[in-house]
Amino acid sequence: MRKQLFLVFLLGNCTLWAQSPGGVSSNLQIWVKADAGTSTTTDNTQVSLWENQKAGGVDGIANQGMPGYYADPGIGARPVYRSATAIPSFNFNPAIEIVSTNGYRSGYKFPSGFPDNATKSLTSYTHLTRTQSATYRTVFVMNGTAQSSNTSDVAGIWQSPFFGTKTNRPEFYNEKEFGDVFFGTDVISTVESNVPSIQSYYNNDVAGNVNYFFDNNGFTYGGPSNGVSSINNYPGMVLLMDNDGGSGSSSLAGDRIGEFILYSETQTSEERQRVNSYLAIKYGITLQQPLNYLSADQIVTWNSNLNTNFNHNIFGIAKDDLSALNQMVSKSINEENNSILTLATTNNFVLPNADLGRVAFPQDKTFLVIGDNNVQALPLVNFGATPGKIIQRTWLGQKTNDVGAVWLQADLSNYTEILPTDKVFMMMADDAGFTQNIQIIPSTSFTNAMAVFNYLFPANKYFTFGTHLQSYCTKDPLTGTPDGVTTIGITGYTQIQNGWPGNVPNGFLALESKDKGLVITRTTSANIALPVEGMLIYDTTDKCFKLYNGTTWNCMVRSCND
Repeated sequence: MRKQLFLVFLLGNCTLWAQSPGGVSSNLQIWVKADAGTSTTTDNTQVSLWENQKAGGVDGIANQGMPGYYADPGIGARPVYRSATAIPSFNFNPAIEIVSTNGYRSGYKFPSGFPDNATKSLTSYTHLTRTQSATYRTVFVMNGTAQSSNTSDVAGIWQSPFFGTKTNRPEFYNEKEFGDVFFGTDVISTVESNVPSIQSYYNNDVAGNVNYFFDNNGFTYGGPSNGVSSINNYPGMVLLMDNDGGSGSSSLAGDRIGEFILYSETQTSEERQRVNSYLAIKYGITLQQPLNYLSADQIVTWNSNLNTNFNHNIFGIAKDDLSALNQMVSKSINEENNSILTLATTNNFVLPNADLGRVAFPQDKTFLVIGDNNVQALPLVNFGATPGKIIQRTWLGQKTNDVGAVWLQADLSNYTEILPTDKVFMMMADDAGFTQNIQIIPSTSFTNAMAVFNYLFPANKYFTFGTHLQSYCTKDPLTGTPDGVTTIGITGYTQIQNGWPGNVPNGFLALESKDKGLVITRTTSANIALPVEGMLIYDTTDKCFKLYNGTTWNCMVRSCND
């Protein structure tokens, strides 16, 4: 008899793939983020080393003797760690805060290898917030080229082109050539504000000319009209962000960075879309619309064409292992738009995303992404039978894979018509007008104008909030004399009571058991090829009993029979 031996290897906590932003790993050189690889996680404490999350990549070292104009400003100006609770605008994530003093700029240098003289193409991303005005701001210095036509002034291994802003416009400044390249006349609304944004840069080399492009939250401002010769303009660079008040300045900037990502290639538009999507979900940023959000494996997690009226204040919670994305609590950072919702996997809307009490989605590639119609009018409008009222802002939720029951908090403090003693409900429907397959979900709590819900979100549903909405039928039942009896019965009891099932009026089939239940067909409505009117199933995707009415499948909800 021949025996076969089967060996099973169980690998615990073992990552068999290279994690990268948006799953884009080709030519990744630098990936630093404030929630990993910092030399400290104590708030307002200096971060001397910022570890590169790219395997084998060069780590960032804080201000240790940058030559020339980038001289070390001293120990007092080195970047510091800011906790997620100290800076809520980073969507429950921490940041690195850049400071400067005495006219010098603080930041990090990556001291070897990249970019080099052979590098002709770059793509970089920075998630940041700018809190003070400045002409030029510095954060990162990479290994640039020593070639320069101005060798006596600013040439050197650390001197490279850099980003800046001037009159609120993106600017690329090549210090080796003393030349400015401006990106059009469009004003970037997030520059010099407290609202974080995703700013990225990329270039392309066409027939010896380098064109530079600047991107803000997915919107490309375009390159300069005149190409810049690549002979003296190598793409080694310094990224400017911090406050430089000029020589002798004692100002301290409060600019902050969540992540910095650098590739030694000009990426495709689809690759940039994946990286931007990763950063947008993690930090609660709405990308320029219409633009789909993509997972690391290119699955659409936010379809911007599903209903363009809801491409506002987009945010979500997600687990995407290939991107090292594990956002367990989230809200839109667009506070100026009265964005009132917070999503979480647990009933906590305050603690940081990395708190040990938070629970990740059990399944990889799971997303719940939400956008709204951006209607900010505060008066409530009537819905259904008086006195039911709902707010005018509505949301659309899109999910990828089974998210399970999630927690949602709605800050209704601006809606003064909703009283502290009111019962608050979430109303969900298949359409934006709330006419099809309506479900009414009562809040689990309503305290200090904060309504909390725990719900199994279905896919592609619209929802809003209101008061005095009936969540169950309160009408009296019909009365009368029964005109028939039940003749068929199935029982789990060993002894049948006298007269059963005939003593159950007006029935066709009676079931009876002390410790058993009725289980109907468990499937999804999509699996039923030829449904017939009156068919009933339990839908395992939408987690509800569904009835086919001859035209559509609808979840059965409690309501009054009129």
